[in-house]
Amino acid sequence: MSKDAMTLDNVDRFESSNDRLPKHLCGLDFCFHVFNKMYIQDIIGIEECCVIPGMYWYKRHPIYKVDLIGVVVKKQENIRCFIYAVDDGTGVITCCCWKNRLHDQSSEDMENTLKRCRNLPKVLKEKMSSIMVSERTKREGYDLGDLVHIRGKIKIFRGEREVVASYHNKLDDPNMETVRMSELLVLYRTLYDVDTLPQKVLVEITDMSPHSIKLCQGEIAPKLKEILVTYIECNHPEELDVEKIMNISEVNELFKEQIQTSVDQNSEILKVLGVLEGEGRIFMKQKSQAYEVINPGCLLEDFVMDILKRDCVKEKFQNGGCHYLHIVDEVRKSPDYSSIRNACVLTCLNNLEYQSEVIRTSFHHYFICKI
Repeated sequence: MSKDAMTLDNVDRFESSNDRLPKHLCGLDFCFHVFNKMYIQDIIGIEECCVIPGMYWYKRHPIYKVDLIGVVVKKQENIRCFIYAVDDGTGVITCCCWKNRLHDQSSEDMENTLKRCRNLPKVLKEKMSSIMVSERTKREGYDLGDLVHIRGKIKIFRGEREVVASYHNKLDDPNMETVRMSELLVLYRTLYDVDTLPQKVLVEITDMSPHSIKLCQGEIAPKLKEILVTYIECNHPEELDVEKIMNISEVNELFKEQIQTSVDQNSEILKVLGVLEGEGRIFMKQKSQAYEVINPGCLLEDFVMDILKRDCVKEKFQNGGCHYLHIVDEVRKSPDYSSIRNACVLTCLNNLEYQSEVIRTSFHHYFICKI
């Protein structure tokens, strides 16, 4: 069989399955990373993903950011943003455009800025002038009937879907709306409506059995995670490992409901332990197969306190306190904590702050209460 035929066969096998991409493979789809040019009707109607916050599904493609062109049909101004209702002919969606620092400048300030740039080369002058004109338009807001180009993330605000713009601009050429509609026809036909996945993803998916795909999509993992979080909060164990978790009655009952081998069970437990480690609840010490739980009063907290007592008296940290990344670096100098994650140290710092052992002098800086 030729390589092209094998590829087509893989695509057919994937299309025959109703399962979407597993969570850990979503980042390999091109739609996840780019601003997807879409009809507003589809942006409003795409299905929200329950596993990854802020992500949506258009058929089997994960959508995170969108790019749209439409006409302003409604305008509202707040202190911090403009809210526009944008219509592209297929639907209307609300777009939130935040004001930036240039919005606080008056027209005289902008003119003075241009005067200070009079010694610049002609090309830079023209560029600066066009930027100022564009910023003045954004400051005053777009008018009803203006054609605008908006890129941003999809958010839910007061129960309604909207686009929070990271880029927005007025289009002077009305033909751009027609160009976008023609472009969308091609994009939907060649990309969005077909499974344009890398060969690596197709091979990984087709190698999975339907049961293992079901597991990867997280039907067991969220329940297992919930059980472990409850167990940690109620029993405050010092360590967790696969054997100890298997002895938890709720975990045994959960696995009895599923037809699994011991290998599947162990892999599911290790996946959930990895998630808990990423959230800063547990960490694995070097040369150890067990995970240490980060509880109030644990050994890691004592180690962090020793670092703060030593460094907060130094001239560099006397006023602002220690940045958490500095604390992480100091913790990692210990052989036991050489591979600890930032989230674990932040959990310790938050626990110490809750216990009034440390105070937060800024969003990222911490200072010890008693030296």
